[in-house]
Amino acid sequence: GPLIMARTDALKTDNFEEAIQRCLAFREVGCDMTFLEAPETVDQMKDYCRRVSGPKLANMLEFGSTPILPPKELKEMGYTFAAYPLTLLSASIKAMQQSLQLIQSGQSTEDMILDFGETKDVVGFTGYANEEQRYKT
Repeated sequence: GPLIMARTDALKTDNFEEAIQRCLAFREVGCDMTFLEAPETVDQMKDYCRRVSGPKLANMLEFGSTPILPPKELKEMGYTFAAYPLTLLSASIKAMQQSLQLIQSGQSTEDMILDFGETKDVVGFTGYANEEQRYKT
Protein backbone atom coordinates (compact mmCIF):
# COMPACT_ATOMS: atom_id res chain seq x y z
CA GLY A 1 0.00 0.00 0.00
CA PRO A 2 0.91 3.64 0.05
CA LEU A 3 3.51 5.07 2.39
CA ILE A 4 2.38 8.12 4.34
CA MET A 5 5.20 10.50 5.21
CA ALA A 6 4.40 13.52 7.34
CA ARG A 7 6.67 16.56 7.09
CA THR A 8 6.97 19.52 9.38
CA ASP A 9 8.72 22.81 8.75
CA ALA A 10 7.91 24.00 12.28
CA LEU A 11 11.58 24.27 13.13
CA LYS A 12 11.76 27.35 10.88
CA THR A 13 8.39 28.84 11.79
CA ASP A 14 8.23 27.97 15.49
CA ASN A 15 10.94 26.08 17.37
CA PHE A 16 12.52 22.66 17.81
CA GLU A 17 10.15 21.53 20.57
CA GLU A 18 7.10 22.39 18.46
CA ALA A 19 8.58 20.47 15.53
CA ILE A 20 9.14 17.40 17.74
CA GLN A 21 5.58 17.62 19.11
CA ARG A 22 4.23 17.67 15.57
CA CYS A 23 6.29 14.61 14.63
CA LEU A 24 4.99 12.79 17.71
CA ALA A 25 1.43 13.75 16.76
CA PHE A 26 2.00 12.48 13.22
CA ARG A 27 3.02 9.10 14.62
CA GLU A 28 0.00 9.04 16.97
CA VAL A 29 -2.40 9.40 14.06
CA GLY A 30 -0.65 6.65 12.09
CA CYS A 31 1.77 8.17 9.63
CA ASP A 32 4.41 5.71 8.45
CA MET A 33 7.40 8.04 8.39
CA THR A 34 8.25 11.47 9.75
CA PHE A 35 10.32 14.15 8.12
CA LEU A 36 11.62 16.95 10.32
CA GLU A 37 12.78 19.52 7.80
CA ALA A 38 16.05 21.37 8.38
CA PRO A 39 17.45 20.40 11.78
CA GLU A 40 20.41 22.71 12.20
CA THR A 41 22.75 20.67 14.39
CA VAL A 42 23.81 17.07 14.87
CA ASP A 43 22.40 17.31 18.40
CA GLN A 44 18.96 18.25 17.02
CA MET A 45 19.16 15.34 14.60
CA LYS A 46 20.05 12.92 17.40
CA ASP A 47 17.33 14.29 19.67
CA TYR A 48 14.71 13.93 16.93
CA CYS A 49 15.75 10.31 16.30
CA ARG A 50 15.77 9.51 20.01
CA ARG A 51 12.38 11.06 20.76
CA VAL A 52 10.31 10.16 17.70
CA SER A 53 9.64 6.50 16.94
CA GLY A 54 9.35 4.92 13.53
CA PRO A 55 11.03 5.53 10.21
CA LYS A 56 12.57 8.95 9.65
CA LEU A 57 13.83 10.81 6.57
CA ALA A 58 17.04 12.87 6.57
CA ASN A 59 17.20 15.56 3.89
CA MET A 60 20.85 15.91 2.90
CA LEU A 61 20.64 19.15 0.97
CA GLU A 62 24.01 20.67 0.20
CA PHE A 63 24.21 24.31 1.31
CA GLY A 64 21.06 23.82 3.41
CA SER A 65 20.67 24.12 7.18
CA THR A 66 21.17 20.46 8.03
CA PRO A 67 24.68 19.04 8.51
CA ILE A 68 25.55 16.62 5.70
CA LEU A 69 26.43 13.27 7.25
CA PRO A 70 27.47 9.94 5.72
CA PRO A 71 24.72 7.32 5.34
CA LYS A 72 26.31 5.05 7.96
CA GLU A 73 26.23 7.81 10.57
CA LEU A 74 22.62 8.69 9.71
CA LYS A 75 21.62 5.04 10.12
CA GLU A 76 23.44 4.76 13.45
CA MET A 77 21.67 7.92 14.58
CA GLY A 78 18.27 6.42 13.78
CA TYR A 79 17.37 7.67 10.32
CA THR A 80 15.78 5.12 8.01
CA PHE A 81 16.03 6.98 4.71
CA ALA A 82 18.23 9.76 3.38
CA ALA A 83 17.41 12.00 0.43
CA TYR A 84 20.14 13.76 -1.53
CA PRO A 85 17.89 15.95 -3.70
CA LEU A 86 20.56 18.06 -5.39
CA THR A 87 23.67 15.90 -5.22
CA LEU A 88 23.31 13.99 -8.49
CA LEU A 89 21.75 16.91 -10.35
CA SER A 90 24.53 19.27 -9.29
CA ALA A 91 27.27 16.72 -10.00
CA SER A 92 25.77 16.06 -13.45
CA ILE A 93 25.65 19.76 -14.27
CA LYS A 94 29.27 20.19 -13.19
CA ALA A 95 30.36 17.22 -15.33
CA MET A 96 28.45 18.65 -18.31
CA GLN A 97 30.12 22.04 -17.86
CA GLN A 98 33.56 20.42 -17.63
CA SER A 99 32.86 18.33 -20.74
CA LEU A 100 31.74 21.38 -22.70
CA GLN A 101 34.87 23.27 -21.63
CA LEU A 102 37.03 20.39 -22.87
CA ILE A 103 35.15 20.25 -26.18
CA GLN A 104 35.41 24.02 -26.60
CA SER A 105 39.16 23.95 -25.97
CA GLY A 106 39.65 21.05 -28.39
CA GLN A 107 40.58 18.52 -25.71
CA SER A 108 39.41 14.93 -25.40
CA THR A 109 36.50 13.99 -23.13
CA GLU A 110 37.53 10.32 -23.18
CA ASP A 111 38.52 10.25 -19.49
CA MET A 112 35.14 11.69 -18.46
CA ILE A 113 32.76 9.41 -20.31
CA LEU A 114 31.61 5.80 -20.17
CA ASP A 115 32.25 3.66 -23.20
CA PHE A 116 29.21 3.16 -25.42
CA GLY A 117 28.49 -0.34 -24.11
CA GLU A 118 28.41 0.88 -20.51
CA THR A 119 26.22 3.81 -21.48
CA LYS A 120 23.73 1.47 -23.19
CA ASP A 121 23.68 -0.78 -20.10
CA VAL A 122 23.15 2.10 -17.67
CA VAL A 123 20.23 3.57 -19.61
CA GLY A 124 18.69 0.14 -20.15
CA PHE A 125 19.15 -0.02 -23.90
CA THR A 126 20.88 -3.41 -23.84
CA GLY A 127 17.99 -4.97 -21.93
CA TYR A 128 15.50 -3.29 -24.24
CA ALA A 129 17.31 -4.63 -27.32
CA ASN A 130 17.37 -8.13 -25.82
CA GLU A 131 13.63 -8.00 -25.19
CA GLU A 132 13.04 -6.67 -28.69
CA GLN A 133 14.88 -9.68 -30.11
CA ARG A 134 13.00 -12.04 -27.82
CA TYR A 135 9.61 -10.87 -29.04
CA LYS A 136 10.58 -10.19 -32.64
CA THR A 137 7.99 -11.48 -35.08
